Amino acid sequence: MSQESPKKDSLHELELIISQILRGGVLFSGLFLLLGWVWMWFRDGDNLRTFTTYEPRPLVESIHWALVTNDRALVISLFGLVALVCLPLVRVLMTGILFVKQKDRGLAIMAFAVFLALVGSFLLGIEI
Repeated sequence: MSQESPKKDSLHELELIISQILRGGVLFSGLFLLLGWVWMWFRDGDNLRTFTTYEPRPLVESIHWALVTNDRALVISLFGLVALVCLPLVRVLMTGILFVKQKDRGLAIMAFAVFLALVGSFLLGIEI
């Protein structure tokens, strides 16, 4: 039984690390989103008042446009958005690592399959 306790403690530590990374990631991305939005609001005033039509634009194009026009507020906002979108990827990857450490092959394989499916769906959804 003495060998079970250190193993459970290390798994519990890994679960805590996962939760801290997710909490920190949400706070980090939220801070960047808020900073960018407030910066845009102070710089341009009420952006929603001039927003009359919605024009869908690929994320890569939005990032390129923000970099070309040197719109730092938009770059900061988009960075926060990308960080927020990547959090589920990190969660699934770290859960797969947790299952590997628990020696639960079936769940580890499923977690890594979900990770690959998420990465694939993100890559297929990007319009270049």
